[in-house]
Amino acid sequence: MDYKNKIKDTKFIFIAGGVISGLGKGIISASLGRILKSKGFSVFVQKIDPYLNYDSGLMSPNEHGEVFVTQDGKETDLDLGHYERFIGEPLTKEASITSGYIYKNLIEKERRGDFQGKTVQIIPHMTNFIQEFIINTAKKTQVDFVITEIGGTIGDIESDPFLHAISSLGNKDEIDMFFVHLTYIPLLGTTKEFKTKPTQNSIKKLRQFGINPDMSILRSSEEVNEDIINKIVSSSNIKKGSVIGVVDLDNVYKVPLLLEKQKAADKILEHFNMDNKKTDLSDWKNFVNLIDEKEKKEIEIAMIGKYLDLKDSYFSIIEALKISGIYKKLKIKFNWIKADNINKDNISELLKEANGVLILPGFGKRGFHGKVIAAEYLKDKKIPTFGICYGFQAMVVAQAKKIGYKDAISTENEKIGTPIIDIIETKRDLDYMGGTLRLGEHETTLLDNTLIKGIYKHDTIFERHRHRYEVNPKYRKELEVDNFVFSGYDKENNLSEICEYNIHPFYIGVQFHPEFNANPLKPHPLFDKFMDEALKYKK
Repeated sequence: MDYKNKIKDTKFIFIAGGVISGLGKGIISASLGRILKSKGFSVFVQKIDPYLNYDSGLMSPNEHGEVFVTQDGKETDLDLGHYERFIGEPLTKEASITSGYIYKNLIEKERRGDFQGKTVQIIPHMTNFIQEFIINTAKKTQVDFVITEIGGTIGDIESDPFLHAISSLGNKDEIDMFFVHLTYIPLLGTTKEFKTKPTQNSIKKLRQFGINPDMSILRSSEEVNEDIINKIVSSSNIKKGSVIGVVDLDNVYKVPLLLEKQKAADKILEHFNMDNKKTDLSDWKNFVNLIDEKEKKEIEIAMIGKYLDLKDSYFSIIEALKISGIYKKLKIKFNWIKADNINKDNISELLKEANGVLILPGFGKRGFHGKVIAAEYLKDKKIPTFGICYGFQAMVVAQAKKIGYKDAISTENEKIGTPIIDIIETKRDLDYMGGTLRLGEHETTLLDNTLIKGIYKHDTIFERHRHRYEVNPKYRKELEVDNFVFSGYDKENNLSEICEYNIHPFYIGVQFHPEFNANPLKPHPLFDKFMDEALKYKK
């Protein structure tokens, strides 16, 4: 493979985790990206995952957390949300790849005859594909640093091709790379003794691939001492200054400050013989200081959804709420309510302590009726209400029932009734399940003299979508009565994007996902306004 002239001064940082899963590789990747950006460097962060799903689009949120959507419509896992929130930059399709994606592409090439009858193998065909993906990311983005998180755990059989590909990539003269080994140092409860053997074995496994880590970051429940660091140094041949302890913190947004204190990015720049620019994390420090504010007012936000077995199913929404709350010195108490448990007899009791309510996204029939009941109740009681995607559709169906369409339905769930929510033929993106989705960023035009325009303060906005069904244009005008209006629409496709009840302090539903555009240094205006109204609400 010819790499010459394909990239321009791009440096590559790879991050892999050993010993156990769930160590926070995504947070470490995002934190290093934040620090490098604060030094004035351009950064792109990506994740290469060994699972066989084509992407995260069809994975249950209860299985793997929320499906995060990039600006250009790639369905990915929630780690990309961490990347965007930390580095403050929108990512693209180059930020995510899986084994399933690779296999599909290789099989398609084989069927076309691209391999000219040769045997298609993990090495070199899959490993070459991985290398090309990483190199093409650098070529397309032209950033100073591409940070690549390797999914899975060192030693997993499915991760082996990725490690082999990266090891081989490091042998190319044209490639400058730095390898970070994230590991866990267990503390025995009985003896209060740290154990380093699992980490030593993890590094040994990497060396079998020809990878010698340039840095080892030690995750632990308590701060590791110098003896442990020295033990890792002596057993791994990693420089002492490049063995860094990261103790468990009470908030992930503190990790960049901890890594900066231990000069993690400085070691990376030293490795690449690059000028060490001054770090400016002042804005990030200001945000972290707000997190630690003692004087906070507590408000309760009810979260009505269906994927409650794993709260990560709504991770970006939770973070968007928390970020806005931090700036307003609010402590949020989340009240999680299963939508399928809601009925007209218990709704008032379930929501009696709520200052505000989120009607959450989701697919499928289960829980939709409960969301509609909640929307009807919240509209009448003037409780601040924010519906996102499926929540927006429930608010529209609730309005239809209010004006006389007692059989109002979404055809996603039922076939008999008035199709208030239906599939409307527009340009869509394939989701590889026989259907199509509206994915990624789309333009929405806002109407004058509406609540939503007062919040955004723009004529048009761009937000990310992930849905298949729409408000049926046939019923739009009929629904716009009694101060219920569709205040935002997609001009190109004649689609309703936003609804509001304009004599309500905050009763707004949006077809898109505004949570994907909230980050610590730029809270989202919709979540800001919702929190303001929730704070004002008198129970």
